[in-house]
Amino acid sequence: MTVMAELIVELVGEALRNLWRHRLRSFLTTLGIVFGVASVLAMVAMGEGARRVILDQISELGIRNIIINARKPPEEADTKATTEQQWRLDYGLTFHDARQITATVPQVTGVLQVHDVEKWIWFKSRRISAKVRGVEPAYFERLDLRPFIGRALTDEDGIERRRVCVVRQRLLEEAKYLGDPLKLDLKISTEYYRVVGVLPDAQFQSPNRSVLGIDDRTMEVYVPFDTVTDRFGLINVTMRSGTSEATQVELHQIVCTVREEEDVMVAARQIQAILMKLHPKKDYEVTVPLELLASQQKTQRVFNIVLPIIAGISLLVGGIGILNIMLASITERTREIGIRRAIGASGTDITLQFLIETVTLATVGGLLGVAVGVLTVEVLVSLTGWNAAITLWSLALALGVSCLTGVLFGIYPARRAAAMDPIAALRYG
Repeated sequence: MTVMAELIVELVGEALRNLWRHRLRSFLTTLGIVFGVASVLAMVAMGEGARRVILDQISELGIRNIIINARKPPEEADTKATTEQQWRLDYGLTFHDARQITATVPQVTGVLQVHDVEKWIWFKSRRISAKVRGVEPAYFERLDLRPFIGRALTDEDGIERRRVCVVRQRLLEEAKYLGDPLKLDLKISTEYYRVVGVLPDAQFQSPNRSVLGIDDRTMEVYVPFDTVTDRFGLINVTMRSGTSEATQVELHQIVCTVREEEDVMVAARQIQAILMKLHPKKDYEVTVPLELLASQQKTQRVFNIVLPIIAGISLLVGGIGILNIMLASITERTREIGIRRAIGASGTDITLQFLIETVTLATVGGLLGVAVGVLTVEVLVSLTGWNAAITLWSLALALGVSCLTGVLFGIYPARRAAAMDPIAALRYG
C-alpha cells in the first residue's frame, strides 16, 4: 500500500470517528442526501421499469411489422336501415390490397391475411361470445404467439381445411373446463373444432389488443384461414334490436413484415400511398410499431430528464446542509487545525482531511439513501402495481451523485480550513 493510500485510509477512519462522536448532528446533516439519493434511485427505477414495459409492449407487435386493420367508415357507421329490415355494409381490406402490397413494395417480405368472424361458442349449457380469427400459420411466428400447451396451426391444417383451433387459457377458465385441453372439441356455432394448442393470457395487453383488433369482451379463437373463409364465408350477420346487420369484409387485418428495420418507415409510406388510392372511404388504419416505439422513447427521454432534475433539488438542499455543518465544524476545530499546522501539516493535508470527511459524510448518506430508495421502490410496486427495475448503473449513479455532492460542497470548507493562519488558530478559544 502506498503512502497516499495509507494516508487516505487513516483520514477516512478519522472522519468516521468524528461523525460517530456527533452522531445526531451527522445523521440530521445527511438527511438531505438520504432523501435526495432515494429520490434519484426511485425515479430512475420507475423510469427504467416504464421503459421496459414500453419495449415489451411494442416488441409484442414486432418491430419489423406493419399492421393494417379494417375500420368501418364513419358515414357508414351512422347509416340506419329505413325501409329495409336487412342491409349490408361493404368495407375494409381486400385480397387485392394484399396482392398489390406484395407486388409493389419490395421491402415487404411477407403479407399475412386475417379474416374475423363473430360467433358463439357453446360449452354444455354455457354460451361464450368469441371472435374466430382466420389466420395463416406464420401469424403465430410473426407476432410471437407460442402455445404453452400443444402446438400452433400448420400449413397442412389450412390445406386440408381442418376444423382445429388454438385458444386462450382464459377461454378454458371461462368455460370452467378442467380436463385435458387437447381432448376438447369446442362447438363454434353449429360445428365442432378440436383444440390443438393453448396460448397464455399474458400476451397482448392494452393498448396492443386494440391494435390487433382484439377487445376484452370477446374471446379470440385462432382457426386456419382457409377453414374460416370456406365454412363461414365473407359475410357476417349480426342481430340488433330485431333487425339484422350484414357486413362483408374480405380481410379484417393484414400484417406486413419488412426485411430490415431501417426499411420499415419507407415501406409504411408506400403502403399508405397504395391504400389511399384503393380506399377513398378511409376504411382502414395503419399501425407501425417502430413508429410507436420512437414516439414512446421520445416521451420517456423527457421523463428521464425531468424527474432526476426534480430529485436533484433534494440533493442541493442536502449539499447546502453539509456545507453549513462543515463550516460550523471548522469553527469548532480551529485550535485542532492550528496544532496540526504547528507540527508540520501542510495546507494540502488540511484540505484533504476536511474534504475526505465531507465526502465520507455524503457517502454514508448515499448508502442510507440507497437503502431507503430500494425500500421505497418495493413499497411503490406493491401498492400501485407499477413496474420498476433497479439496475447496477442506477445504484452506481446514486452513490456517484452523493459522492459528487460531497466533493462540490466540501471544497470550500476544506479550502477555508487550509487558509487559516496557524498562529491565529492556536490562539483561538
